[in-house]
Amino acid sequence: MPSFTPFDRAQPRAAYITHIGKCLPGEPIANDEMEAYLGQVGDRPSRVKARILKSNGIQHRYYALDRQQQTTLSNSQMAAAAVRDALGQAELDPKTIDLLACATTWPDLLVPGFASMVHGELPELASVEATSHQGVCCAGVAALKYAVAQVQLGQKRQAIAVSSELASRLFKHTRFEAETAHQAGAALPFDTEFLRWMLSDGAGACLVSDRPSVNGLSLKIEWIESVSHANSHPLCMYAGVDNPTELTSWMDFSDQGAAAAAGALNLRQNIRLLDQVVQLGVEGWIRLIEAGRVHPDQVDWLLCHYSSHFFRSQIINLLEQAGCMIPEERWFTNLYTRGNTGCASIYLMLEELFNSGKLRPGQQIFCFVPESGRFTTAYMLLTVVEATGPSQGSDAEPTLAVAAIASPDHPPSATAALEAETPESTVSEALLRQLMLVWLTFERELRSVPIVRRLHRGEFTLADYRALLRALRPQVVDGARWIARAASNMTDFELRSHLIGHARDEHRDFQMLERDYVSVGGQLEEILAAEQNIGSEALSAFIFQRASRENPIDLLGSIFIVEGLGNRMAGQWAALIQQSLGLDKTQISFLSYHGENDEAHVKKLDAFLNADWMTVAIAARIVKTAQVTARLYRLQLEEIDL
Repeated sequence: MPSFTPFDRAQPRAAYITHIGKCLPGEPIANDEMEAYLGQVGDRPSRVKARILKSNGIQHRYYALDRQQQTTLSNSQMAAAAVRDALGQAELDPKTIDLLACATTWPDLLVPGFASMVHGELPELASVEATSHQGVCCAGVAALKYAVAQVQLGQKRQAIAVSSELASRLFKHTRFEAETAHQAGAALPFDTEFLRWMLSDGAGACLVSDRPSVNGLSLKIEWIESVSHANSHPLCMYAGVDNPTELTSWMDFSDQGAAAAAGALNLRQNIRLLDQVVQLGVEGWIRLIEAGRVHPDQVDWLLCHYSSHFFRSQIINLLEQAGCMIPEERWFTNLYTRGNTGCASIYLMLEELFNSGKLRPGQQIFCFVPESGRFTTAYMLLTVVEATGPSQGSDAEPTLAVAAIASPDHPPSATAALEAETPESTVSEALLRQLMLVWLTFERELRSVPIVRRLHRGEFTLADYRALLRALRPQVVDGARWIARAASNMTDFELRSHLIGHARDEHRDFQMLERDYVSVGGQLEEILAAEQNIGSEALSAFIFQRASRENPIDLLGSIFIVEGLGNRMAGQWAALIQQSLGLDKTQISFLSYHGENDEAHVKKLDAFLNADWMTVAIAARIVKTAQVTARLYRLQLEEIDL
């Protein structure tokens, strides 16, 4: 995961959001009205609509579309309306705007850029610099960051960042007729229909200035960060291809009709990848905390753009495990009443909160935007400031003081990271954050291992499954042995007792693994005689070396990784293997068993990680052992394909 780039400490200016405008077209549309606007594909009510709406929790949304499926406002017109709303609140001469930064996922025209079309809808503006930012949910943050940076550099004095989405016309039933006809009347693929009941229309605009407003509150931008992970992740939300693994463009079809029949013109989402987006976002969040860029206890408002209520609980679960949860009473969202408006969502959340009367000077607002397109995450930290009043001039040049963040490729030592914690943070809280960061990095990197990548892509074979079981057996056999050895060297009676019980629970697991191997065509003699690969040898040698030392408490780090695999990954892998290979439950018993039973081990482990005797030195050693275990475990899986 790349590092976050710190702002220049010598930055001569600050930037402020002084006013926020919006455009929500038409009247709010309830769930039971949606098909009256979007239409029924094949003249049949959707069979999955109710299930998707129950999961996403959205009750109302807005469409720039009437019941005859005619567009009532173009995307650029919505953006222009939001800009006018912001300027009207500010009572500002439009001619003073010298930058227009515009964002959207799907503009009205292929050419020219979206910003040119929005500027064309705003004749009251002067000739300005206009930039287009196209993407998915993080495009709006990119536009705002560009506007903020130009103001901070002193290149611009008054800028507008606007983000707008017009998704509804992508989901008119007529757009899907070619695809369903081509498939002899078959129902829409779930990855296509899913987004029909998720996305809606709206626009938001932020007025960015080099000084606070003279009346009312403003939001000082402390920093904005955006990170792409596309180099290590596949497409998740996309349009323009019929097969995301082949990346054949819609322009490569013989004509647009052929592209439509193949579904290449439809917006799709691979929902099986969405949990990765959440995990990446939380990982980046924890990195910001570890770098001192954000302190959870100082955040007064959290604005998190989760696209569905379903993901809220996942985010909360990860943050609670990492010990950096922001209490839910400080969360603010309008997903349920304004819908998921893509890159405009964070603007519309800020607009509603900003104009709600709930903000007070000095409060901090932390914004978190994960994007599923090809995995991007964005973050913002804002501070509420009072009005300057008409007597204060515009020449004040507040400076930005932002702490640098260490690159994950060259992280600080575990001891340094733990010692850098604030006095309010206990050692155990810091340890949990560090371990969660180790885990999220490990899980993300596992997905790039060839055999795991094939599993997630549906390319997994029986030979792959047998190879995986052969590679896992040595460390499963050794597991009970090193746990027992560690117990014999442990001075803490409670921890020794726990490890002995753990060893007892684990000592026959390898027999389940062997039965699975034989059930899918492997020979028992073959797996018994299989040699450890380089990764397995290194993993066993390291853990046995640690277990042989006096009082090897740091092996809690190894247990955290190994049990985490069982608790968080084994069940998922079992389901994918069963689905890909058409196996029955008895043939995936080893992975299924650990997916169902390792949670109890993890809960017992948590008690020791929160023990009163935990010190910075012990915690640092636990983290380092977890890091080494994670790296060697990944090496073990990497060696399967060599």
